[in-house]
Amino acid sequence: MSILVLNVGSSSVKFAIFVRRDGGLAEIARGNRARAAGLAQGEAINEVDLALVADTLETAEREIGSLEAVGHRIVHGGRAFLAPVAIDARSLAAIAALAPLAPLHQPHNLMGVRAVAQLRPGLRQVACFDTAFHRTQPELHRRLPLPEIYFEQGIERYGFHGLSYAWLTQEIARLRGATPRRMLAFHLGAGASACAILEGRSHDTSMGFSTIDGLMMATRPGAVDPGVILHLLGQGVVEKELTELLYTRSGLRGVSGLTADMKTLLASNESAAARAIEMFCRRAAVVGAGLAVALGGLDAIVFTGGIGEHAPAIRDKIVAQLSLFGARIDAPSNARNDARISPDGADVECWIVKADEERVIAEATAALA
Repeated sequence: MSILVLNVGSSSVKFAIFVRRDGGLAEIARGNRARAAGLAQGEAINEVDLALVADTLETAEREIGSLEAVGHRIVHGGRAFLAPVAIDARSLAAIAALAPLAPLHQPHNLMGVRAVAQLRPGLRQVACFDTAFHRTQPELHRRLPLPEIYFEQGIERYGFHGLSYAWLTQEIARLRGATPRRMLAFHLGAGASACAILEGRSHDTSMGFSTIDGLMMATRPGAVDPGVILHLLGQGVVEKELTELLYTRSGLRGVSGLTADMKTLLASNESAAARAIEMFCRRAAVVGAGLAVALGGLDAIVFTGGIGEHAPAIRDKIVAQLSLFGARIDAPSNARNDARISPDGADVECWIVKADEERVIAEATAALA
């Protein structure tokens, strides 16, 4: 069995190639192709994107021969999609109808699906959803404090980064022999979120209706007082300007005034860089503490994502603020980015799991194909 995984974003096409070996899936290659900026998104695929997907397909076919299936990361599955699905005309239409819930993500995800269908008609395709992992959350945790009519219209807390948390839950069981009963997981990267995982299932999470909510991120603010939005609207700021502010000009970039890159900020001597880092870590710890309440305590804290895996100083600052739950960091292990970064005997274990959303997608695609 040969599988290509596509993760299409606004600026890139990430891919990974897998083959069936010894009863499992072996990764052959992965890569990241840049997309041209400013291309309109719609059902008609522009020639530049079509050529990019075609080249990716050809790369995979040179490596492993003909493909059996292509798996896609789809950001939003709404209430309809609780698990990966085979893509056909009906499911594609339902996925496309969710685009208003993720306007900066879904159209790009769909570009990859439509391009493959155009280039390789009949090739099986599978959609894997970032929201699906969180559909196990109790309704109490999914509701927003708004009138009932809005919940009926689908306005609720969906949560995201579900593919990352699905892999984290699977991998932590392998690393330590069992899944911790009450686990606080942090996906820290350009996008950042936290998830309360109870007995291996999503119980609560920081991201809500949109990918703006929750933790401070590289260019997104996380939770912000809605009164600020109303004030800006009253000052004449239009929707396009608000969208740009909340998705591309806030977070680490906005606070520091320097960059959205955490590595650069950690190396900087500028006071604005230090302020951005402190705000990032404080927000993560405060949200994490709230999720610990939802869990009724903590057995483990697990970090993943680019920052979560590679920034010892960030992990140290976050865990230090969660020490009231019994969490502690072992400094040498943390500095080496070891899998386990807490000392023996700690009341709350601390771990690092290397993100691998592509493998989750490949396994789901293999199962459906």
